[in-house]
Amino acid sequence: MDALDPKKIVAEVVARHGIKIDAKDPMMAVVTLNELALMQFITPAVKRIKAAADQFEEAYIKTQQRAGAVIADEVSRAVAFLQAEIRTEIKNARLHASELVLEVHRANKRGIVFRWVGVSLICALMLFVLGFWTGRTP
Repeated sequence: MDALDPKKIVAEVVARHGIKIDAKDPMMAVVTLNELALMQFITPAVKRIKAAADQFEEAYIKTQQRAGAVIADEVSRAVAFLQAEIRTEIKNARLHASELVLEVHRANKRGIVFRWVGVSLICALMLFVLGFWTGRTP
């Protein structure tokens, strides 16, 4: 802390109270004693305040680290949950796609079978007619 300036004190006393004192006045000794007593009180108080501020800052840093760890843990759990959900959705989509492919295959297979059956019936009919016509011709 800065020491009190005796000239400023003398000027302030004159300005406020109209009493002229000088730097050698016994009143200035009382001011100096008050300043020293105040410094003895303030210096430890300032040290305690600084220590409390340091403790507060340390607690703030620890709290911030804990909060960061908790948030990281929550994010990890949320990501794991989302990954599991995505895997489930992909599995369901894959199963659904497989079912659709089987349905399309069955539908296409049915059409091919009907075509072959139709062509076979036409061929059989043609052979029957050809056999009948060959048998009737002398």
